[in-house]
Amino acid sequence: MVSLVDIYNIEESTLTELKSDRNPARGNKGQNREKDFYFVDEPADPETGKVTSKVVKKPSLSNMIKDLEAEIQDFEVLVKDKPDDIVLYNISEELKEIYNKFRTHIRKNYPEDYKKLQ
Repeated sequence: MVSLVDIYNIEESTLTELKSDRNPARGNKGQNREKDFYFVDEPADPETGKVTSKVVKKPSLSNMIKDLEAEIQDFEVLVKDKPDDIVLYNISEELKEIYNKFRTHIRKNYPEDYKKLQ
């Protein structure tokens, strides 16, 4: 059997840094997620005295990297399942490139967030 790599003369790239701590019950996203929200107390109701809190979501760069890792793993499984689909293969490779660019950007510009991944 001839592989797509041989037919299209594509260099096969591997992403060995991917972690295998995925949890399919959470949509294949990375486990051990950092909290990406916080609470802000609203003023107390003058009649009842009830205090409510508002949930504020905050972006988490380390969670985004973990999510991209999980998506790459899913794509690798999909490409292995459908080896004749060059479009899926190309999308998978593009996703790996985006992941590497994003991770490099985080490492250089946000080292404190990158250290959370270690």
